[in-house]
Formats: sequence, C-alpha cells, structure tokens
Amino acid sequence: MPNLDDMTGVLVRPLQLLRARPRNTLDRLVAYEGFTREELFPAPSGLPRVRTRDRWSLPGFDNEDLSFASLHEPIEPLFREHYHARSRRIQTVYARRIRPKGTAGRPRLLYIHGYMQPETVIEEHGLLSAMARSLDMEIVHLQPPYHGRRKPRSSPYDGERYWTADVVRSFEAMRQTILDARTLLSVMLGESPGPVGVAGLSLGGAFAATLACLEPRFDFSAPLVAHMDMGALLRDAPVLGAMRKDLARFGWGPHDFGDFFTKIGWDELAPVIPADRILLLAAEEDRFFDADVLRAMWSRWGEPEIHWYRTSHMGFVPHMVSATGHLRRFVNGLSRP
Repeated sequence: MPNLDDMTGVLVRPLQLLRARPRNTLDRLVAYEGFTREELFPAPSGLPRVRTRDRWSLPGFDNEDLSFASLHEPIEPLFREHYHARSRRIQTVYARRIRPKGTAGRPRLLYIHGYMQPETVIEEHGLLSAMARSLDMEIVHLQPPYHGRRKPRSSPYDGERYWTADVVRSFEAMRQTILDARTLLSVMLGESPGPVGVAGLSLGGAFAATLACLEPRFDFSAPLVAHMDMGALLRDAPVLGAMRKDLARFGWGPHDFGDFFTKIGWDELAPVIPADRILLLAAEEDRFFDADVLRAMWSRWGEPEIHWYRTSHMGFVPHMVSATGHLRRFVNGLSRP
C-alpha cells in the first residue's frame, strides 16, 4: 500500500504549479554569517500593544483573536528594504485564543501549526477546541507568516511564499516565526505569570523544538512528528518537491541547504529547558521527518520522553486523540513551585 506521505506529495503538485517563480538569493546568504545566536534569533525587544476581539462562543468556551505588530527586523539588506517598503500582511501577528471555561490556574499552551496548513473553521472548532478541552487548558494558536490572514492576497495557497528556493525569504520567515512566538509568549506571561508550554505539528513541531533551544521561559515543549534538521527535511519531505526542483536550477541540493544551517550555528542549538520537560511524539514511517534523524535528536537531547506511532507523517492526524492524552498526562505530571 502506498505511503500516505508520498500520496500527499503527488496531490500537492498541481497546486504548486501555481506558485510564484522564486528569486535566486543564494549569493545573499553571506549576510547571515558571523552573527551570534542572539543576533540571529533575538529575544523580544519589548511588549507590543495587543488588540483583542471576540471570535465566537460555544458552550463552555471563551474565544478571541489577538493581533499585534511583529517585532521582526530582517537582516539581509535587500529583503529588509522589501519588507519595509509598504504595509505588508505578514507584519501583523494573529493568534486565536481558545479557552475552555474553568481552566484558570491551569498551564497554557502556545500552539504552532504546520506548513501549508489552512486556517479553517473545521480546524478551530474541531481539532483545536477538542485539544483544549481534552488538555483542560487554554490554547493560543499562532499563525506563522504567509499563512491564514498573513497570506499575501496574490498567493494561491497558504504557505506558498514561506518555504521556497528563495532561501533569504524562507530563512527570514523562520526568524520571524521564532520571534513572533517568543513575543506571543511575552504577551501571555504579561497577562498571567502562570506556566506556558509550546507545541506544534510538523513544521510547527520543528519550531516547538527550536523554541525549546532558544526560550527558557517555556515551561515545557512538545514537538509533534518533527525534528530540527532542515537539510534532511528538504531531502525527504514529499511536499517539498517544488522547492527541491527550484533549488536544483540554482545549483543547490538538500546537502547545500543543510550546510547553510550548519554555517550559522543551527546544528549547535541544544535545549535550554530540562529534558524531563520535553515530550516527543513520533511516527515510525514518517517520510517528512525521518525517524532515524529524530532518534538522533532524541539521543543528543538526553533521551526525553518519547512515544512512537506505527504510522506515516500524514497518518499521525488520526492519532491526535492519543497524542493529546499523552500530552495531558505529561503536563499534569510536571513538578512546579
């Protein structure tokens, strides 16, 4: 039987034919060399003014929108000029708060979704609300750049400009996602000093792992079916065929992409929160985030708690009920002052 991951790669090909032709920015990547970790991935410089708006009301829930100006400042000069040339949709951060009634005093969760994942009512009312109720905690769902309301009007699909052969733009999108998440954490902690953890699915899981290496204020981290090896991800993920093809036209392969991350010190990132506050959930037949690469990360990270599912990457979604159960037990078992 064909792996569901491979089938997904085939299904997205017609959609990706609509993508904009990426710029070749490989010769501009030198702009990121020589920076410290703190300069590449800075902490929030302040607390932005946050706008809130009620979204919808279901029995037992309070839900609202949060929005604020992104604190992101691009490093590469030409992209920085492009970024600031006019008011851009990606410059506003949007997050959806889903709060089950009666969860005051419980830990909260900052959640990041995956690449190309649309912002649908089904996702919000089904997956996220079910997760919030099962976990018995508030979930604040971050929309990464180029997705949802941050998607340019000219983009044919969510994430079309997020992860492409325009490596400068892709890396700036990663930097912005990380800073936006850390800023959102500051907002949440400003509202209440109670514990906040981070979780994410797929590429969102890669960011949950990255944030565990950069942001000690998170109480826990739960990457779902994800590792942090960006070269391996480009090599393996069936949905990144268009990116591989475009980069090959520019003379780059997945190994070169991975080398760029090595040069900027990405491979040296290690958790700044204890291993016993990290939960990994993984798929044995994953064609996006290779299981062996994830096992190597697990070993480097001091062997935190990990649960394996005998399924593919895309086949993990039906296991979210089980995964959420693992996460609730894990969070409830953490010691706190």
